Amino acid sequence: MGIFSNFFDRFKSSDFDIEPNQKVKTVQADFKNNFGLTLRVYKGKMFADPESTFAQLNKRTSKAVNWNADDLKIRANMTIKQVEDLVSDQFGLTIQVANEYDTYCVGNHYTLGQASRKEDLEDWCKKEGFKGSEDYLKSHGAKDWDEYYANRKK
Repeated sequence: MGIFSNFFDRFKSSDFDIEPNQKVKTVQADFKNNFGLTLRVYKGKMFADPESTFAQLNKRTSKAVNWNADDLKIRANMTIKQVEDLVSDQFGLTIQVANEYDTYCVGNHYTLGQASRKEDLEDWCKKEGFKGSEDYLKSHGAKDWDEYYANRKK
């Protein structure tokens, strides 16, 4: 973590194209594969149907979706707010970026790269009085975040 990670985030990029015939769940899966994070897509104030295509969302929303906009180019060094604003401005869609387990939204000031590396979670653990995420996990009897979230579902 730190300056080198943030530097390399500038070069780690993915073109993130949304085509009208793509299903919401396909775009979400591509986003998770590229960044390791969850993309929440909304139709109005409700989650968009993952089986709907973006063209279908356009027909069902009062806010127009602009399919003639330039391709979205999302880089790991962009903040969550920049990504959310870009999608809203170019496509008229509301999104939020959540952690990989979709249990919380990542703070707007973090970059995608920082969130991918769980730096937001490290900061939260420290604010809660732990040395870091390893200390937090140990206090909950888990060796990693997968085990932690699996135990919470029980």
